[in-house]
Amino acid sequence: MKQSLGINGARRSRVILVATFSFVACLGAFLMGFSTGFATQTTDELNSTNSSASITIGTPESSAFNALFPLGALVGGLFAGWASDTFGRKPAIIIGTVPQLIGWVAITVAHLWPIHRAFVSFIFFGRFFAGLGAGWNSLCIPVYITEISPVDKRGFFGSWNQLFVTIGLLVGYCLGIPQGSFHYYYVSVVAIGITAIFMITMLFIDESPVWLLSHGRSEKGERVLQRLRGSHVDVSKEIDEITGNLIQPEKISLCRSLIQLGRCSVMIPFLLSLGVMFFQQFGGINALTYYASQELQKARVADYRTVSSLSVGGTEVVFTVVGVLLVERLGRKVLLIASSVGMMVSSVMLAVDLYLVRSPDSDTNGDAKRYSALAVTAFVVYNAAFSVGWGPLPWVMMSELVPTSVRGVSTGVATAFNWGSVAVITFAVTYYQQAVMPYGMWFTFGGICFISIFFVAFLIPETKGRSMEEIQQMFETFRYRRYLFPWRRLSEDEPLLV
Repeated sequence: MKQSLGINGARRSRVILVATFSFVACLGAFLMGFSTGFATQTTDELNSTNSSASITIGTPESSAFNALFPLGALVGGLFAGWASDTFGRKPAIIIGTVPQLIGWVAITVAHLWPIHRAFVSFIFFGRFFAGLGAGWNSLCIPVYITEISPVDKRGFFGSWNQLFVTIGLLVGYCLGIPQGSFHYYYVSVVAIGITAIFMITMLFIDESPVWLLSHGRSEKGERVLQRLRGSHVDVSKEIDEITGNLIQPEKISLCRSLIQLGRCSVMIPFLLSLGVMFFQQFGGINALTYYASQELQKARVADYRTVSSLSVGGTEVVFTVVGVLLVERLGRKVLLIASSVGMMVSSVMLAVDLYLVRSPDSDTNGDAKRYSALAVTAFVVYNAAFSVGWGPLPWVMMSELVPTSVRGVSTGVATAFNWGSVAVITFAVTYYQQAVMPYGMWFTFGGICFISIFFVAFLIPETKGRSMEEIQQMFETFRYRRYLFPWRRLSEDEPLLV
């Protein structure tokens, strides 16, 4: 009995240690969400002032203000994979906080310049550098959490990344609600403080044992892994799984990783990771997140600023928690398909609402409340559906699908592709709406969500409860097709995917 209690206590203690390290790393994810919420509410404040520190909504300046953050993140994501493979996951995360700190300082001091061009230059510079750091760590943090987590908790802890993004988004929204007394540069001071705390706390957590073992530091890697799993656990099997399919440390290089990407067994999971990133972004989430206030205003929602904060930020936090709790029970595929269905239905709801609002038969008195209720319902359903599946899981699967030997390069490209998609969406939304009308845009997003259902159902394998070695072997053999089409009886003689 005492021995059983001791083992249970040790298990709780190892979960607490992984949770602590994940929490510290996820402060960077909080900053990502905070930056998005900050931008959404700040554009309203900058639009309402007549001073030199102003940016008018609907102008190229406004589109650039929103798009520069993901553009910087694209650049950060491209180099973060190489840095995390070269210097380690932990040092790479710390490096990523430096441009964020520089960016937030630039945003804070921008309003001190009396000339409009100088103000715009500083705030654009700040948005780009804050985005660079956010994009950098949007790669490093999920990889780090995936590599420190036990197999049976990998989806659970991996989903924390998106959970903290949504919490940061909600806080950024809420701090931007009280206009007049609490200016945007006060919010940026808060971001500077959070960034500094994040940078300092990262110094006190351990390096990823996977990175240590893959770079010839076996003794330290084994010691860290033993600490994370608990003294009662035999980690030799996990070490063998980590090292069994690795390229030797001295041979790991950027060129070697690119050559590895050409292998079919590596190219397939790499393309799948790009696919999940595509559907995450082109399903419409950033059109809704960055322009939530404006979309609700078009739908005649009273107090649209507060409603956007609660319907977007609040809903995402609650349902991301739901997704975190369900991911290891229901698996990735079920949650992604359910998420796609919910996003598709709510996109069509919002499109219909925006179409009816523009109808000449609608009157501003009798129909306004009905249209407002439909718009808010669509926003809540969309964010709930996104948060359960397409919000957290692409970042988890990005690190799960690809082999350790090419994880830095492949996740770097996937992260850059993700943020590049964000930049395209946020910059093009204004012009696309002008071309096809707001309701046409949301019908488009609904169609993309519909296609994503078939993408997940027929192309994405289930990775729940599988070790990294098992996932890698899945792509190297006929078993990948068995996981896609479990009703098919495949022969052991079918060719390998190499």
